[in-house]
Amino acid sequence: MWLGDWRAERRLRAGWQWMASSQVVHLVVAAAIVVAVFAWTPAVFSGDTDTARNYLNTIVSSLSTILALCISIILVAIQLTASNYTHRVLDFFMRLPYNVSLFFIYLVTIMHSFFLLTKITDTVNEPLPAALRPEMSADLVLVMICFLSLLGYMYAVVQLLKPERIIHLIVREYGRAFQRGDYRAALDNVEQICDIAKRAASFNDSLTGMRCMDVMLRIAARLPLPQDRDDGLLEIHRNLVEQWVEMVGVAAKEKETGLLNGGLDALYAQGQLYVEAEAWPAAELVIRAFRHLTFTHLFVEGQVFYVERVARRLYLLGLCAARQSRRGQTFCVRTWEVIATIGESLFSSQPAGATSLLSGFLLVEELEDTLEALTAQEVQVEALGLYMELWKAFAATASVRDVARWAVWWARRRDAGGLRGHGQRLAVLLAHHLGRTDVAETLGHLWRLRLSPDEVAETARRFDAQRTSLLDGWPWPTVPEG
Repeated sequence: MWLGDWRAERRLRAGWQWMASSQVVHLVVAAAIVVAVFAWTPAVFSGDTDTARNYLNTIVSSLSTILALCISIILVAIQLTASNYTHRVLDFFMRLPYNVSLFFIYLVTIMHSFFLLTKITDTVNEPLPAALRPEMSADLVLVMICFLSLLGYMYAVVQLLKPERIIHLIVREYGRAFQRGDYRAALDNVEQICDIAKRAASFNDSLTGMRCMDVMLRIAARLPLPQDRDDGLLEIHRNLVEQWVEMVGVAAKEKETGLLNGGLDALYAQGQLYVEAEAWPAAELVIRAFRHLTFTHLFVEGQVFYVERVARRLYLLGLCAARQSRRGQTFCVRTWEVIATIGESLFSSQPAGATSLLSGFLLVEELEDTLEALTAQEVQVEALGLYMELWKAFAATASVRDVARWAVWWARRRDAGGLRGHGQRLAVLLAHHLGRTDVAETLGHLWRLRLSPDEVAETARRFDAQRTSLLDGWPWPTVPEG
């Protein structure tokens, strides 16, 4: 019962919106007002022929000048708005239903004034003929309606120039295009919203940019999700993700922190939606988008702080995926590969910033939860190997103080699947492989760890598949006795 009432209310609201926006309805209403004025206007004009003639001359010239001046000013304002946001504002202005009613009333008033001028043939200061008095009164009322309608028209146009109104109209067109199955037109509308966001970032207009991102999130949340790579919906979602990448790229270039954070949050929210629905082809688009953003925009613009935030979101997506299914666990490992690629590049290019990067890439609270969610032992080992690749890039240039900070943190982690001890042995072996004896001694002292040949052999056996990447093709190092 409630659902039926809701649908009826929705249809009624849609009908009222159509009536409010229809040019035909505006024309009919304007014509009805004009007919009512001529039919029931009281006698409000009492001047003579000279007064009527002067009045009509003034009205004709004034209304024509005012209308032309207002339209010129409005067109200039609309052109500026179109250049700042989107060219679609010109289309919206041309379809504005107030255009019909305003021009109709003004045209009727001006033409009626001309018509009355031709009918006034008496000499100066003669009384106005009785037959013309109702028409002069109606003309006077029409003039007042013209000025009032101009105020309403100006208000409607000013509202149209506001970015949020433009966004609303574009979203309405998107909804109509999507309902009729015209996906190309729907994607065009999405791109227009993205253009508004990018230009807003160029003008440091965070409010408009964030509004665009919220709209795109709502649009993406209502789209059907693709389930395989051959699904046609995947192209629509690819377009959405690419639009977010462009918006974040512009925000990074313009140092617009609000939009930059908002774009990263929006990408993460969309990725979480895909992961929870197990739409893995679409989720891969988000992971690739984060990687592309990092190397193409954040690294180039020196936004290292936001690279850490990217890593944080990727870890969260990996944890969410690992809890979904066996396929999600594989997706989680692939996500960690992206994190390791980003982290290795960052640690090698920012050796002096290892301290600031430690928290975002290595001191990850989701680490043990993710390892515990990986039910297959080989997947756990692969994930730990990827994490230790990242640690190796960090340890190559890290200070002993930073290494000690990480070692204390690692020792406090839960022993997820028995991998904590393997991680400790790997860290010591990697330190010897890198020639960082000071790091190896620090780790051994903090963990009270002395590796025996058997423990080295056990670690080599378990992580032999990772030897090429972890040890750069070299054999497992020998550890000096205590």
